[in-house]
Amino acid sequence: MRPYYLLDSNLISEILKPSPDKVVCKKMIEYQNLCALPSTVWNELIYGVNILEQGKRKDFLFSKIIKDVQSTFEIIQYDNHAAWIQADIRARLKQVGTPVDFPDTQIASIAVANNMILVTRNIKHFEPIQQVCPLMLENWFEE
Repeated sequence: MRPYYLLDSNLISEILKPSPDKVVCKKMIEYQNLCALPSTVWNELIYGVNILEQGKRKDFLFSKIIKDVQSTFEIIQYDNHAAWIQADIRARLKQVGTPVDFPDTQIASIAVANNMILVTRNIKHFEPIQQVCPLMLENWFEE
């Protein structure tokens, strides 16, 4: 079955916590086969672990990311179609004077290009993007 939900990094960070949010865990289990990660988030996760000091926490997180996250979720690539969408999003946001971080527009463009729902805790970061393109958002931290 084709993935339907594109997960932002805060969802993966949440499930890697010692005591993750129960609502998020329930949704992740319920929709596991319908979830994927944008390549931008995959990069953010690897980078986040790489900048940690050497030690047990870094080893644990690296193991969890490689063994669990990568084997569980398909990684959706930033491709030519997404690049065109992102360029359009950025141009439209610039025209209305609304700055949005490059990674957020890249994540949003991957979601739009693949007709997926972006799941994030940071709805406010993506609301300006919704004003200029058909980005679908959900927040699994709220019931």
